[in-house]
Amino acid sequence: MTEFRRRYTDKSDSASRTQISRLAFLLAALLIAVTSISLAFVGYVASLASTKQAIANEERLFRNALDERLRDIVREQSSIGISDETVTKLVRGFDPVYARQSFNMLWTNYRHNKVLLISGTKQVLAESFQDYTHITKRPASETPALTPVIQRANELYAANRVRVPGGFGHRSVQGLELDQYALMGVIRLDGKPALYSVIPVMPDNYDITLPGGDPTLLMSVKYIDSFLLERLNSQLNFTELRFEPKVIPPDAGPSHLVKSAEGVNIGSFRWDSQTVVDSIWPTVIPVIAMLSVTLAALAFGIAWKIGQLTRSLQKSEKQNRYLALHDNLSGLANRLQFTRVLESSTAALPSKTFAILHCDLDKFKEVNDTFGHAAGDTVIKMMAKRLKEVVGKPGLVSRIGGDEFMIIYRAGTSRKELDTLCRALISKTLVPIPLEGGNTANIGLSIGVAIAPADGTLPEELVARSDAALYRAKDLGRGQHFYYSDLMKDSFLPEHDATTAKNYSPLRA
Repeated sequence: MTEFRRRYTDKSDSASRTQISRLAFLLAALLIAVTSISLAFVGYVASLASTKQAIANEERLFRNALDERLRDIVREQSSIGISDETVTKLVRGFDPVYARQSFNMLWTNYRHNKVLLISGTKQVLAESFQDYTHITKRPASETPALTPVIQRANELYAANRVRVPGGFGHRSVQGLELDQYALMGVIRLDGKPALYSVIPVMPDNYDITLPGGDPTLLMSVKYIDSFLLERLNSQLNFTELRFEPKVIPPDAGPSHLVKSAEGVNIGSFRWDSQTVVDSIWPTVIPVIAMLSVTLAALAFGIAWKIGQLTRSLQKSEKQNRYLALHDNLSGLANRLQFTRVLESSTAALPSKTFAILHCDLDKFKEVNDTFGHAAGDTVIKMMAKRLKEVVGKPGLVSRIGGDEFMIIYRAGTSRKELDTLCRALISKTLVPIPLEGGNTANIGLSIGVAIAPADGTLPEELVARSDAALYRAKDLGRGQHFYYSDLMKDSFLPEHDATTAKNYSPLRA
C-alpha cells in the first residue's frame, strides 16, 4: 500500500510538472505570439506610413516636372506668338508663307506635334500636323474640345488687354507669371491625350497695335506619346512611366490624374514606385524565429528594422530633394535652385554684391542637326563641366533649359574681374569637343552680364536685364560678353524716354 501510494504520488507529481511545463510553454508561446503579432503590426503600420510618404513625395515631384514641361511649351511658342512681326503677318493680315515657316519652326526645334492659329472670330486659319501646315478657314466649333479652351483664353486676354493709341495692346509680360497670360493644361484632341498651351498673339516692342474684339490665339499641342514621356522622365528617372486613359484607384500605386478644361477625366500618368517599402512578412518571419530564443533578440531585430525603414525613407527624401534641385543631364543646379539662391542673394543686398552671367551656347543647334541629340547631350555635359571649373566655388552655375546657363557670381563685381571671368569662360568653351565616330563639335559662348545692385535689386529684374545684355551680345556677333549698363549708351535701344530705356528687356524664348 505504501509502495502504491509512493508510485501514485510520483506519477501525480510527474503529471503536475508536465502540466506546469506545458502551461509554461503555452504561456511563453502565447507571450511570444502576442509580442510577435504586436511588433509585426507596428512594422506593418510603419511600412504603410513609409510607403504613403514615399508615394506622396514622388507624386509631388511629378507634378512639378509636368508643370515645368507645360511652362516650357509656353516659352517655346512665345518666340513666335509674342512678336510685332507675327501681329503684322498673322493678325493685321494673313501671310500663309509666314504661317508655314513659323509652324514648321515649332515642330523642327521643339517637336510641337500640332499648332493652330485661331482668329478672334473663332475661325481656324492654319493648322499644322508635325511638319505639314494646312491653310484653312473653318469654324473652331468643329472641334468641340477647343470651345472651352478658347473661352478661357479669351477671358484671360480680356483681363490683360489695355487700350493704347490706335487700338489695343496687352499688358507687358515682364514680371507676369506664365499662367497670368498663357493657358496651359491637358486636352484630348484628335482622339489623343496631349499637353497644350494657348497664348494670344501680341506685340513685343509695341510698335504695332492689336484690333478690338477677341484675340488671335496661338495654340501648341504635344501628344502624350513615348517621346514626351521619355523627355518628361529624363529628370525623374521613374520606373515604367506611362499614361493610361483611366482613373487609377488610390491604393493601386503612385499616379497623377489629369482633367480637361471642362473638368472631364482624361487619364492618369502612372509609374512603379522606386521607394515603396518591401513586404513586411519576409522580415517578420525571421524575427519571430528569433523570439523563440529570446525576446531581447526580437526587440533588437524590430529596432533594427525600424531603423532600416527610417534610413530608407531618409534616403528617398534625400534623393527626391537632389532631383528637385539639380538638372539630370548636366548635374548643375536647375531653375528652381537658381531661383532660390537668387532670391537669397538679392535679400542680402546691398552689403553683398553679386553679378548674374546669362550664358547661351553658340552654334549648338548645328551640333544637334548634324550629329544628333546624343551628341548634343555630350556637348551640354562637357560645357557644364567647363563652366563649373572656371567659375569655381565663388559662383553657382545652373542650367535653366536647352543650351542656356545662368551663373550667380559673388567673388568680385568690378569690370576688370568680370572681364577676366567672361574671357576665361568664352576661351574655355572654344576648345573643340570630341564626339563619337571621330567627330568634333566647335561651340562658342555669348554672355550677358547684370550687376546687383547697380542694375537692379529684384530677382526678375536682374534676370530680365542679364537676358537683354545677352541678346545684345548675340546681336553683335556672338562669342563675346556684354554688360546691361552699356545698353543705356548703345544705339541698339529704341529711341524712347529714359524710363523705357531703363526697363528695356526683350523677351526671349
